[in-house]
Amino acid sequence: MSMENSMCICYNTFRKTLMGWIMGFMVGAWLHEGPDKGYDFSGKQAIVKHLCFGPLEIQIWYKLKDGQYCREIHFIEGIQAGERYTDYIEKSEMIEIIDNEIALCEKYNEMNLASLLQIEREKINLS
Repeated sequence: MSMENSMCICYNTFRKTLMGWIMGFMVGAWLHEGPDKGYDFSGKQAIVKHLCFGPLEIQIWYKLKDGQYCREIHFIEGIQAGERYTDYIEKSEMIEIIDNEIALCEKYNEMNLASLLQIEREKINLS
Protein backbone atom coordinates (compact mmCIF):
# COMPACT_ATOMS: atom_id res chain seq x y z
CA MET A 1 0.00 0.00 0.00
CA SER A 2 1.43 3.38 -0.92
CA MET A 3 1.74 6.12 1.66
CA GLU A 4 -0.53 8.47 -0.30
CA ASN A 5 -3.35 5.88 -0.46
CA SER A 6 -3.20 4.81 3.18
CA MET A 7 -5.83 5.91 5.63
CA CYS A 8 -4.73 9.32 6.81
CA ILE A 9 -3.97 9.75 10.45
CA CYS A 10 -2.16 13.02 10.05
CA TYR A 11 -0.90 15.06 12.96
CA ASN A 12 2.05 17.27 13.67
CA THR A 13 4.81 15.91 15.80
CA PHE A 14 7.79 17.56 17.37
CA ARG A 15 10.26 15.47 19.28
CA LYS A 16 13.45 16.22 21.12
CA THR A 17 16.62 14.38 20.16
CA LEU A 18 20.27 14.86 21.00
CA MET A 19 20.56 17.06 17.89
CA GLY A 20 17.62 19.31 18.87
CA TRP A 21 13.97 19.47 17.88
CA ILE A 22 12.76 17.51 14.85
CA MET A 23 9.68 18.54 12.92
CA GLY A 24 7.49 15.93 11.28
CA PHE A 25 4.00 14.62 10.58
CA MET A 26 2.25 11.26 10.31
CA VAL A 27 0.38 9.89 7.32
CA GLY A 28 -0.98 6.45 8.08
CA ALA A 29 1.82 4.37 9.60
CA TRP A 30 4.53 6.68 8.20
CA LEU A 31 6.31 9.48 10.05
CA HIS A 32 7.72 12.10 7.67
CA GLU A 33 10.56 14.11 9.23
CA GLY A 34 12.24 17.31 8.16
CA PRO A 35 15.72 17.53 6.66
CA ASP A 36 18.84 17.56 8.80
CA LYS A 37 20.40 20.98 9.35
CA GLY A 38 23.85 19.81 8.32
CA TYR A 39 26.09 16.83 7.73
CA ASP A 40 26.53 14.17 10.39
CA PHE A 41 29.85 12.62 11.48
CA SER A 42 29.82 10.25 8.48
CA GLY A 43 29.36 13.01 5.90
CA LYS A 44 25.62 12.49 5.27
CA GLN A 45 22.82 15.06 5.34
CA ALA A 46 19.39 13.46 5.37
CA ILE A 47 16.92 15.41 3.24
CA VAL A 48 13.79 13.21 3.15
CA LYS A 49 13.18 10.78 6.03
CA HIS A 50 10.33 8.29 6.43
CA LEU A 51 9.82 5.96 9.39
CA CYS A 52 7.14 3.27 9.21
CA PHE A 53 5.64 1.92 12.44
CA GLY A 54 4.28 -1.37 11.17
CA PRO A 55 6.50 -3.16 10.49
CA LEU A 56 9.38 -0.88 11.46
CA GLU A 57 11.24 0.40 8.40
CA ILE A 58 13.32 3.50 7.70
CA GLN A 59 13.72 5.15 4.30
CA ILE A 60 16.18 8.03 3.99
CA TRP A 61 17.27 10.05 0.97
CA TYR A 62 20.45 11.99 1.66
CA LYS A 63 23.33 13.88 0.12
CA LEU A 64 26.99 13.23 0.80
CA LYS A 65 29.68 15.85 1.33
CA ASP A 66 31.24 14.79 -1.97
CA GLY A 67 28.07 15.81 -3.85
CA GLN A 68 26.59 12.35 -4.42
CA TYR A 69 23.02 11.38 -3.52
CA CYS A 70 21.78 8.14 -1.93
CA ARG A 71 18.66 6.28 -0.89
CA GLU A 72 18.87 3.98 2.11
CA ILE A 73 16.23 1.50 3.24
CA HIS A 74 16.63 -0.26 6.58
CA PHE A 75 14.21 -3.03 7.60
CA ILE A 76 13.98 -3.29 11.37
CA GLU A 77 11.08 -5.75 11.69
CA GLY A 78 9.38 -8.34 9.53
CA ILE A 79 10.66 -10.90 7.06
CA GLN A 80 13.59 -8.70 5.98
CA ALA A 81 14.56 -7.61 9.51
CA GLY A 82 18.17 -6.50 9.69
CA GLU A 83 18.56 -5.93 5.95
CA ARG A 84 19.81 -2.56 4.74
CA TYR A 85 20.07 -1.33 1.16
CA THR A 86 21.90 1.77 -0.02
CA ASP A 87 21.77 2.93 -3.63
CA TYR A 88 23.36 5.92 -5.32
CA ILE A 89 20.76 8.01 -7.12
CA GLU A 90 20.95 10.80 -9.68
CA LYS A 91 20.47 14.45 -8.80
CA SER A 92 17.24 14.47 -10.86
CA GLU A 93 15.82 11.60 -8.78
CA MET A 94 16.69 13.42 -5.55
CA ILE A 95 14.89 16.54 -6.79
CA GLU A 96 11.87 14.41 -7.76
CA ILE A 97 11.77 12.83 -4.27
CA ILE A 98 11.94 16.29 -2.67
CA ASP A 99 9.19 17.61 -4.98
CA ASN A 100 6.95 14.66 -4.04
CA GLU A 101 7.59 15.27 -0.33
CA ILE A 102 6.86 19.00 -0.72
CA ALA A 103 3.55 18.14 -2.45
CA LEU A 104 2.66 15.79 0.42
CA CYS A 105 3.53 18.49 2.97
CA GLU A 106 1.32 20.98 1.14
CA LYS A 107 -1.53 18.45 0.96
CA TYR A 108 -1.45 18.10 4.75
CA ASN A 109 -0.77 21.80 5.43
CA GLU A 110 2.78 21.21 6.70
CA MET A 111 4.03 24.51 5.29
CA ASN A 112 7.03 24.88 7.62
CA LEU A 113 8.36 21.50 6.58
CA ALA A 114 7.61 22.26 2.91
CA SER A 115 9.68 25.47 3.24
CA LEU A 116 12.65 23.59 4.70
CA LEU A 117 12.49 21.06 1.88
CA GLN A 118 12.26 23.84 -0.71
CA ILE A 119 15.46 25.38 0.69
CA GLU A 120 17.26 22.04 0.34
CA ARG A 121 15.88 21.61 -3.18
CA GLU A 122 17.26 25.00 -4.19
CA LYS A 123 20.69 24.15 -2.75
CA ILE A 124 20.75 20.91 -4.74
CA ASN A 125 19.54 22.63 -7.89
CA LEU A 126 22.41 25.14 -7.63
CA SER A 127 25.08 22.47 -7.06
